[in-house]
Amino acid sequence: MNSSTVSTTSSGLGDPPAESPAGAPRSRRTLPPLGNPGPLVLVTPNGRRFTSGFGAQIDPVAVVRFPNGELRTRVPAEVEGRDCVLIASITPPPGNVERVTLISHTLRRAGARRVIAMLPYLAYARQDVAPLTENLGLEWIGELLRASGVDAVVTVDVHSDRAESLLGLPCTSLSPAVLMADALSARWRQHDVTFVAPDEGAKDRCSAVADAAGTTGPIVWARKRRDAAGIRHLGLVGSPGERVLIVDDILDTGGTLTSCAHELRSAGVREIGLLVTHGLFTGDAWRPLVSEAVDEIWITDTVLSPRRPPKARIVPVAPLLSEAIRKLDQ
Repeated sequence: MNSSTVSTTSSGLGDPPAESPAGAPRSRRTLPPLGNPGPLVLVTPNGRRFTSGFGAQIDPVAVVRFPNGELRTRVPAEVEGRDCVLIASITPPPGNVERVTLISHTLRRAGARRVIAMLPYLAYARQDVAPLTENLGLEWIGELLRASGVDAVVTVDVHSDRAESLLGLPCTSLSPAVLMADALSARWRQHDVTFVAPDEGAKDRCSAVADAAGTTGPIVWARKRRDAAGIRHLGLVGSPGERVLIVDDILDTGGTLTSCAHELRSAGVREIGLLVTHGLFTGDAWRPLVSEAVDEIWITDTVLSPRRPPKARIVPVAPLLSEAIRKLDQ
């Protein structure tokens, strides 16, 4: 199985988004396919872990902070007239958003033809709905990126299907389904393993991993309700077997996944595996989930939280990013 399969939710990195939020400009232009010498790939220090095994030359770019708090960066001289891919992380957002936007602004100032921000975990993606009197975080991130010269965003397993319209930029979401399926040991690939989505919104993501693992049976999903008391599940749609794999995009505080695991145990499930793309591991409420409710857990390295549990198996996303960069030059 090829572990670098790329799936996108955009019509193409060079195309403008289908629609933009009120007041947000569309992409600057429709860009032609890239030609020689190909994209210039740059990486920040916190993005270096994503480039292991890359075939392309990677140019490091750093940001230094003066004692007064101001930032300074310098980009390579060969930027002018080139398409630039900036591999970085904006998680946690404080400081990292500032660094990415400063580098992007500098690249455009140095004459870069186009800047593609490759951000494996798109912070603020869950802030995609809000009343007018509250901030809309995903739209705000888009405005910052656009103002700094970013032309397109590449991320992994984006949370919101409204990401492209709210960012006001072409947004390509790379599916980690094949990577996740390849990471499973043989005992989790047997025909009696049931794939479970912790809510209705995760059904497509769960199905993609199940398909990649060669599972032919129907997936099970859990009905979820969020209220003032927190997350609670209201039953399962479908019948799980004794061994299940829960698939989700984010483990933050762990409320949704903990509730889903309890629902599954109540239904007679004996073994639970957990496949999560982005492991934030915020607070401590998730700890019983990992130590007691699930038997094995796999997460990608889009976020390497220092709080991640020792039992978590890390699935690198470098193959996804590398293939996406290769496709830019085709």
